[in-house]
Amino acid sequence: SYLNSGLIVHAAVGTGCTALHPGYGFLSERAELDELCAQEGVTFVGPSADSIRRVGDKLSARAMAKAAGVPMTSGSDAIDDVAHALKIAEQIGYPVITKASAGGGGRGMVVAHSPADLEREFD
Repeated sequence: SYLNSGLIVHAAVGTGCTALHPGYGFLSERAELDELCAQEGVTFVGPSADSIRRVGDKLSARAMAKAAGVPMTSGSDAIDDVAHALKIAEQIGYPVITKASAGGGGRGMVVAHSPADLEREFD
Protein backbone atom coordinates (compact mmCIF):
# COMPACT_ATOMS: atom_id res chain seq x y z
CA SER A 1 0.00 0.00 0.00
CA TYR A 2 3.04 2.32 0.14
CA LEU A 3 2.38 3.23 -3.51
CA ASN A 4 -1.33 3.88 -3.01
CA SER A 5 -1.85 7.62 -2.56
CA GLY A 6 -5.40 7.19 -1.26
CA LEU A 7 -4.37 4.73 1.43
CA ILE A 8 -1.42 6.87 2.50
CA VAL A 9 -3.61 9.95 2.91
CA HIS A 10 -6.30 7.88 4.65
CA ALA A 11 -3.68 6.64 7.13
CA ALA A 12 -2.38 10.18 7.64
CA VAL A 13 -5.86 11.54 8.38
CA GLY A 14 -6.71 8.57 10.58
CA THR A 15 -3.64 9.09 12.77
CA GLY A 16 -4.01 12.86 13.05
CA CYS A 17 -1.05 13.57 10.78
CA THR A 18 -0.97 17.21 9.67
CA ALA A 19 1.94 17.08 7.20
CA LEU A 20 3.17 14.39 4.86
CA HIS A 21 6.58 14.04 3.22
CA PRO A 22 6.55 11.54 0.33
CA GLY A 23 10.21 10.54 0.54
CA TYR A 24 12.30 9.99 -2.57
CA GLY A 25 10.93 8.53 -5.82
CA PHE A 26 7.68 6.59 -5.99
CA LEU A 27 4.98 8.79 -4.41
CA SER A 28 7.12 11.93 -4.56
CA GLU A 29 6.65 11.79 -8.34
CA ARG A 30 2.85 11.47 -8.25
CA ALA A 31 0.89 14.70 -8.43
CA GLU A 32 -2.27 13.08 -7.08
CA LEU A 33 -0.70 12.67 -3.64
CA ASP A 34 -0.37 16.46 -3.28
CA GLU A 35 -3.95 16.89 -4.50
CA LEU A 36 -5.34 14.27 -2.08
CA CYS A 37 -3.46 15.87 0.81
CA ALA A 38 -4.97 19.25 -0.05
CA GLN A 39 -8.48 17.75 -0.18
CA GLU A 40 -8.03 16.24 3.28
CA GLY A 41 -6.31 19.24 4.91
CA VAL A 42 -2.91 17.56 5.17
CA THR A 43 0.11 19.71 4.27
CA PHE A 44 2.11 18.11 1.48
CA VAL A 45 5.82 18.65 2.11
CA GLY A 46 7.08 18.82 -1.45
CA PRO A 47 6.54 20.50 -4.79
CA SER A 48 3.10 21.41 -6.12
CA ALA A 49 1.11 18.97 -8.22
CA ASP A 50 1.68 21.23 -11.22
CA SER A 51 5.45 21.17 -10.71
CA ILE A 52 5.45 17.40 -10.36
CA ARG A 53 3.54 17.05 -13.64
CA ARG A 54 5.77 19.52 -15.48
CA VAL A 55 9.05 17.88 -14.51
CA GLY A 56 7.62 14.38 -14.86
CA ASP A 57 7.35 14.90 -18.60
CA LYS A 58 10.95 14.88 -19.85
CA LEU A 59 10.27 17.15 -22.83
CA SER A 60 8.52 19.72 -20.64
CA ALA A 61 11.33 19.56 -18.08
CA ARG A 62 13.95 20.04 -20.79
CA ALA A 63 12.08 23.04 -22.20
CA MET A 64 11.79 24.62 -18.73
CA ALA A 65 15.48 24.09 -18.02
CA LYS A 66 16.43 25.55 -21.40
CA ALA A 67 14.18 28.60 -20.86
CA ALA A 68 15.76 29.14 -17.43
CA GLY A 69 19.27 29.06 -18.91
CA VAL A 70 20.28 25.85 -17.12
CA PRO A 71 23.36 24.31 -18.75
CA MET A 72 22.43 21.02 -20.40
CA THR A 73 24.17 18.15 -22.11
CA SER A 74 23.76 17.70 -25.85
CA GLY A 75 20.31 16.47 -26.75
CA SER A 76 17.17 17.25 -28.64
CA ASP A 77 13.52 17.97 -28.34
CA ALA A 78 10.95 15.37 -29.46
CA ILE A 79 12.07 12.97 -32.17
CA ASP A 80 9.30 11.24 -34.08
CA ASP A 81 11.13 8.87 -36.37
CA VAL A 82 14.41 7.03 -36.76
CA ALA A 83 15.60 9.23 -39.65
CA HIS A 84 15.42 12.29 -37.39
CA ALA A 85 17.08 10.34 -34.57
CA LEU A 86 19.96 9.35 -36.85
CA LYS A 87 20.45 12.98 -37.91
CA ILE A 88 20.57 14.21 -34.31
CA ALA A 89 22.87 11.36 -33.25
CA GLU A 90 25.28 12.25 -36.05
CA GLN A 91 25.40 15.84 -34.75
CA ILE A 92 25.87 14.77 -31.11
CA GLY A 93 28.16 11.82 -31.71
CA TYR A 94 27.86 8.24 -30.50
CA PRO A 95 27.07 6.74 -28.11
CA VAL A 96 23.64 8.33 -27.63
CA ILE A 97 20.79 7.48 -25.31
CA THR A 98 17.20 7.60 -26.44
CA LYS A 99 14.63 8.22 -23.74
CA ALA A 100 10.87 7.89 -23.81
CA SER A 101 9.53 11.28 -22.68
CA ALA A 102 7.12 9.69 -20.20
CA GLY A 103 9.46 6.97 -18.93
CA GLY A 104 10.81 7.37 -15.44
CA GLY A 105 13.33 5.46 -13.39
CA GLY A 106 15.29 4.44 -16.46
CA ARG A 107 12.28 3.01 -18.31
CA GLY A 108 12.34 3.63 -22.02
CA MET A 109 16.09 4.28 -22.22
CA VAL A 110 18.23 2.69 -24.92
CA VAL A 111 21.96 3.21 -25.49
CA ALA A 112 23.00 3.20 -29.14
CA HIS A 113 26.70 2.89 -29.93
CA SER A 114 26.23 3.12 -33.69
CA PRO A 115 23.69 4.03 -36.36
CA ALA A 116 22.85 0.33 -36.69
CA ASP A 117 22.08 0.13 -32.95
CA LEU A 118 19.86 3.21 -33.18
CA GLU A 119 17.97 1.90 -36.21
CA ARG A 120 17.41 -1.48 -34.54
CA GLU A 121 16.35 -0.13 -31.12
CA PHE A 122 14.53 3.13 -31.89
CA ASP A 123 10.97 1.84 -32.08
